[in-house]
Parts: sequence; C-alpha cells; structure tokens
Amino acid sequence: MKSANRIFVSLSFAFLTAVSVARADTLDGRIQAIMGERHIPGAAVAVVQKGKVVRMKGYGVATLEFNVPVTTETVFEIGSVSKQMTAAGIMLLVQDGKVVLDEKISKYLPNTPEAWRSVTVRHLLTHTSGVKSYSSLDGFSLSERMTISDFIKNLSLHPLEFTPGEKNIYSNSGFNLLAYIIETQSGKKYIDFMRERIFIPLGMTKTGDRDPQFVIPLRANGYEWRQDRYTGRDGNLTDLMGAGSIVSTISDMTKWEAALRCDKLLNAQSKKEIWTPFTFNNGKPSPYGLGWRISDVRGNKLIGHSGQTAGFGAAIHRYTGSDVTVIALTNLGEVGMGTLIATAAAQEYVLKLSLKAVNTAVSGDPALMANIEKALRGRFEERVDTDLFTASAAQSMTSQRANNVNARISRFAPVERVRFVKREAMDGRDTITAIVETPRRIFLWRVIVDESGKIAEMNLDEEE
Repeated sequence: MKSANRIFVSLSFAFLTAVSVARADTLDGRIQAIMGERHIPGAAVAVVQKGKVVRMKGYGVATLEFNVPVTTETVFEIGSVSKQMTAAGIMLLVQDGKVVLDEKISKYLPNTPEAWRSVTVRHLLTHTSGVKSYSSLDGFSLSERMTISDFIKNLSLHPLEFTPGEKNIYSNSGFNLLAYIIETQSGKKYIDFMRERIFIPLGMTKTGDRDPQFVIPLRANGYEWRQDRYTGRDGNLTDLMGAGSIVSTISDMTKWEAALRCDKLLNAQSKKEIWTPFTFNNGKPSPYGLGWRISDVRGNKLIGHSGQTAGFGAAIHRYTGSDVTVIALTNLGEVGMGTLIATAAAQEYVLKLSLKAVNTAVSGDPALMANIEKALRGRFEERVDTDLFTASAAQSMTSQRANNVNARISRFAPVERVRFVKREAMDGRDTITAIVETPRRIFLWRVIVDESGKIAEMNLDEEE
C-alpha cells in the first residue's frame, strides 16, 4: 500500500512538473512573439504565485550596441512603478508619527502658494490635488537640479486644475512633492531615505536612483522604435524624483512584492490605506489608492501600476483573488509594453483573465454598433472611415502611431467576428468594450463615443 502511495505521489509530481514546463514553454513563446512584433530589445519577467516565485527570467538584450543579454540582475528604469515605493516611504513616516495623511501639505513644505491651502498629503497620493503635472511643462528637466524651493516656485505659476478631491487627474508633480515631504520630515535626501528604510532592509541591493551621473553596473540602455529602426532614448530627461526616478532589477522587484505580503515593511493598517480607493468629494470612489491603481478585470481584483520613462516600460500586476503577481520590465519606450507582457503572463496563470473566457454580450443602438464595427474592421484593413470619428479622433487615427498599429494587426486579418461585451458611462461619455476575433488572435478594444454618436477614442487594450 505504501508503495502504491509513493507511485501515486511520483506520478502526481511528474504531472504537475509537465504542466509547469508546458506553461513555461507557452509563456516563453508569447513573450518572444510580443517582443518581436513590438520591437522590444529586452525584457525581464517574474511570476509570483501564492508567495512563491515560480518564474523569473530575462529575454533579449540589455544593450543593442554590445549585444548583452538580459538577466535577472539587469537594471531597468521602472518609471511610475516608483510611485508605490514613494507612497510606502510616506506611510513609514505616518507609522513614525511624522506625517498625517489628511494634514495640509503646507505644514510639511515651505512657501506653498495660497492656492494649495486645502491640498492634503492624501490628495497628492491619489492624484486628486488639482496640482498641475509638470509632464507637459517646460523648466522641469533633470539638468536643472532644482531645489525644493525652485520646484514649488515654478509649479506655483500654474493654477490648480480643479478643486482638491473633486476628480482624479494623473499628476507627476504630486509625487515629487511627496518626495520633498519625505525629505523635510526625515531630514534625509529622498533616495537616501528610500535606500535606508526600504531598499537595504528588503535586500533590494540593485535598486536606486536612475540619474545618468551614476555608474550603475548591469544597467540596461533604453530605446525607441521609429518605423524601421531603433534610436537611443531622448537624453533630455525630466526630473521625476518621487514620481518615476527609480531603477531596479526583476530579482529586486520580487523582494518588493514579498514585502507587500507581510508586515516587515508596512503594517496592516498602512497596507489597508494604500489599497483603499480614494473617495471623491461627491462620495463616488476613485480608481486609485495611494500610489496604486485598483480595478476589476473580468471578475479578478487587480492592484497594480504601470511605468513609463524615455526608453523604458514596466508593470506590476497583483491579482489578489488568485494570489498571482506578475512583474515585467522592458527597455523600449513605447507606451504600454510592460503592461502588455505582464498581461500575457498573467493569462497563463489566471485562466479567467483569458479573452477566450469572455462570454458576456451587450446590445445597443444598432446604427451605433454597426458604425463601431465598421471602424474596427477598417483598422484591420488599414483604412480609416474618418466620418465615423470626431475631428480630433480622426486626426489621431491617421497618425504615424495609428498607422503602425494598423499595419501590425492587419497581419492577423481577416476579422471573423466582432462582439460587444460591455457598455458603461464614464465621465458623461459612452464607453463600449468590443472583442475582435481573427483566425490567430483575439483583440480587446475600448471605444469611447461622444454625445453625437461619433467615436472620440479607440484604444487597443489587450490581445491574446
């Protein structure tokens, strides 16, 4: 009987090992296909399942110039994934009793303008402050080496975009201000505080500041793809500080994820705070917590964030119900590449995320749905029916980027079926989600329609 049990256990282990190897082979193929189609030079991917790192691997090259392969120790910029770490730094000061989330930021920062008088620390953490993001403004380059006074003075020239707490508009400025709060309340430079209180205690020895003046061993180069060739990334970098200035490795990022599972870094109350959506002034919930986006993907709660800087893209997705976390780091600056790889990896481990599992359907005005289907089919045929779009959307549909998307997806034509799976009102406009099926791939599109029935936005969110 004992012998039979041993045989059963051995066979079970062999079966699970075979499933794991098959899954790994499938995922390798998907990641390599994405990298080839999207011209991603290098990537590093990790999957954590029920607290165990079940996959951690590098793909492609860290530098095209020297053909250096990506490993688990290759250093990438993680962009706005840095925001959750800055938020953790603030929460450590909350735990220390040095910062209060609902306190006005004027208590912690010098010479803030009168217009910011009602802005709180929580507002900065949730992108609800109304402080204008410097992303589209001049004078905030890294080469300026701004002081806290310079930063606040330059930002003060721009009025609030809305009443604090009224809405959510992404603001990199808010997270730079949070980094300055860390400095004023800890008495240390932002990166020194982060290193002493977070990175070193967690064993994240390769995680630090992206500043080009530092020589960082195994640092990947960042690239952009321009129609038919690679270019180096723009060297005129923005001073992202607490908003996106951190570099890390896939190995270190798994240590960060592990710290989120216990109370070694943040206590239970702090973690509850960061993963609770902000409540707007009107009582409605925001899709953002403290440095984290919070959403539902086909019945799976997702707590995560993407990151983007010149030449790099990253993502960390934590599917809490399935206890699966996927982390992806890339060295291509095209928007969304980290998220694209992370989503593909997650679909291998959380089956309900697969687009094949989407069975719901919605109906609506037949003429409107017919127009959307016509527009979607047109993209796979590399044509644009401009009369179906608003003027601004029609212009974007004829941009080089849109043309590149159309040329890529046309390789999967013909379109076999278009299904409308969700319809909801967002910010006063109809948002319609559609699945486009082709013989070799499934695509998930998000279409926003204005009051007149014209298509105002058309975004490719996922493909499988």
